[in-house]
Parts: sequence; structure tokens; C-alpha cells
Amino acid sequence: MNTIELTEQELAEYWPNFQAVAYALYDDKNVLLYHHPNYNEKPYKSLNWTEQFVGSTLILFEDYPTAIVDVSYYKDYASLYSILIHELFHGYQFLQEEKRFANEMLGVTYPLSGEDIELRNRERKWLYQAFTASAKEVKLFNLQQFVSTREERQKNIGEFLEYENLVETIEGPAWFRKSPK
Repeated sequence: MNTIELTEQELAEYWPNFQAVAYALYDDKNVLLYHHPNYNEKPYKSLNWTEQFVGSTLILFEDYPTAIVDVSYYKDYASLYSILIHELFHGYQFLQEEKRFANEMLGVTYPLSGEDIELRNRERKWLYQAFTASAKEVKLFNLQQFVSTREERQKNIGEFLEYENLVETIEGPAWFRKSPK
């Protein structure tokens, strides 16, 4: 299994004052646990896999926020690195006492419809065009279209729009594409 040792200095290149939580890389048999306050081994503590390690997400492992990444899902180092940074950022958000995490049960029950997908795509197109426009009046027009489309979607999906807003608020800053050095 690949190992990844990150430094605070390296993380600060992605976000000012980025504080890393513990993290674990794992497969179906082994867990490599880094920087967990309950373990002093350097650079990592090797553990046997348990059902606590499922998916690539942020968990509380032994009461400490821990970003976990299942290495079997990623075929190359750059992809693995990107998702690790993403999940570590959620740990940073947790340390900053972020409270806007979405109710994941709403996500599971999200009402998918062709009409909503069409409106959502249109909404994103307006927002992108507003972002890339150079003329102020074009930006304003596109932003007005975005708001109008979002209001139409809110009528259709109600509380699920709040779920989306919370996901965008938390996931947006955690989005990561830079390749490792």
C-alpha cells in the first residue's frame, strides 16, 4: 500500500493555516494511521482493518477527527492524494467548528427528476457565465438568471435546496485538483 506523509507547511500551500487532523489510508486488510494523538508510532501506526473504515470520508476514530481513504478506489497517486487532501480539509473544517454540514439523510432521499436536473444544469450554466463574463452588465444579467432559476428549483424541491446549499458551502472549499509535487 502506498504511504503519504504530509507536512503542515505543505498543507499551508493549499489553504492558509491549514491544520491537519489524523488520517488513515486503508484497504480491506490493513490501515495505516497517521498523526493520531493516541498513537506515537512514526510515520504511521499499522492496524488491522475494521468496519469503522468504510468509504473516503471524515470519521471520529477514537474520539479524534480522522480523514480516511480507501486506497483500492484510486488507481494513481495523484487521485489518492487529491481525495486525501479533500477529506483532510473536512477535518480542518471540523477543527474550525464548522456547523453547516448537510443532513446526509436528505441526500439519500433527494427527489431526482428530469425537470430538476434540467433546471440545475441551467442554473450552473448561468453561474459559470456570470463568473467568466468580463462586462459588468453581462455578469449582472447572468446572476439574475441564476437567482431566478434557483428560486424556481426551490419551489420544486423545497427543503432539499437547503441540503444542496449546505453541501456547496462545505464541499466547495474542500474541492481539490492540484497534483502533488
